[in-house]
Amino acid sequence: MKNCGQRFHNEIARYRFLNELIKVVSPKYMGDSVSDKVKNKIIEMLYSWTVVFPNEAKIADVYQTLKRQGLVMSDPELTVDKTLIPSPPTRPKNPVFDNEDMGKLLAELLRSKNPEDLQEANRLIKNMVKEDEARVQKMTKRSNTLEEVNNNVKLLSEMLSHYDRNRSSDADHELIKELYERCDKLRRTAFKLATEAEDNDSSLGDILKANDDLSRVIRSYQRIVEGQVDDGEGEDLRPAASEGCETTGTLIDLAGLDEPSSPPTVPPPSLPPQVPSANPTASPIPVLPPPPRRLAGNHGSQMSSPSHKPPEQQTSLSLLDDELLSLGNKSLLNCCKVLPVTVYDKDGVRVLMHFAMDCPPGRPDVLVMVVSLLNTAPLPVRNIVLQAAVPKSMRVKLQPPSGTEIVPFNPILPPASITQVMLLANPLKVGGTSYVHPSL
Repeated sequence: MKNCGQRFHNEIARYRFLNELIKVVSPKYMGDSVSDKVKNKIIEMLYSWTVVFPNEAKIADVYQTLKRQGLVMSDPELTVDKTLIPSPPTRPKNPVFDNEDMGKLLAELLRSKNPEDLQEANRLIKNMVKEDEARVQKMTKRSNTLEEVNNNVKLLSEMLSHYDRNRSSDADHELIKELYERCDKLRRTAFKLATEAEDNDSSLGDILKANDDLSRVIRSYQRIVEGQVDDGEGEDLRPAASEGCETTGTLIDLAGLDEPSSPPTVPPPSLPPQVPSANPTASPIPVLPPPPRRLAGNHGSQMSSPSHKPPEQQTSLSLLDDELLSLGNKSLLNCCKVLPVTVYDKDGVRVLMHFAMDCPPGRPDVLVMVVSLLNTAPLPVRNIVLQAAVPKSMRVKLQPPSGTEIVPFNPILPPASITQVMLLANPLKVGGTSYVHPSL
């Protein structure tokens, strides 16, 4: 019993096993055909378990039942049985003290007769002890953080499942808000733990799972409690484009997105792309403010009213690149206060979608997003391709990425990343879009 662990103890303490022992002792079953030596050994064993494992109530109940039935007249005398004394926990392998090179150096210093070498060995031992204490403290803090994440996620998920905006009390509202703020803070802590974890750290999977759970419950809070926000930021948080990695199997709308790579249609003579000034009377979009001419060549014809000629309709957003890059100030790429959305987080690869604060000048229907891909895995990620699909009433344009390959994660350096700007045109303000990954 002493070396089998808690799981084995729980199996022993079940009535399914204990009833079999009762059958061996009780005369109603096998008691008359079993020798007294076997029955006494079972009684002695049950009594010893009640002493050594007082928290196992079922074992104590079975033993008391045998006493009430007269099968046990008195408690047996227990000798000091070493088999019942739990073995000390196995000392985990310590990477600090088990360092072979460090051990050889320390052994040489201790064998030396030179007092300076002995002092150096003493300093080396102290440093090793400090490193071990720091490692243990770090592991304890990480374990406590993961446990706190698990508890907060479970509690917030349970409260959200019973949440009713009209019926929930003010105390429930306040508690849910506190749990949400705590989960939001823990998500940043979990991400920091993931970046600090070593490549061969066995707890990295638990950290990433905790981060996924936090992201999921935070999105549930924003959907259930906050609801649909009327302002621009709240609406733009949800209409995000689909993201895929090296596959187009499920992105059926990508056929229409390939058109921007083809030569653009010649714009109407009345709207030459080279003229930087806007012409309000020539704007083909009656429901939107007049865009600059560089944008009107494509977007204006694509979203034109039925009175315009069909050849003027285009799906290309290539001129948005020039408009974005030609901005003198950088306010367009300033991220808003909305937290980034985690699009993908698996196997050490994480994709985040950040939302810009402003829209391109004259294009309030265009949302600017920055997609960043981080690699915390010990292996490189190659041939990275970001592809997006949107409904037919919307258009999406991807800027060239900063790269297509990410080096393996190095714990002493910041995580490698790739960034790519995404422009999403939503003139009709269509809602209800979402982001998905083909493997999900």
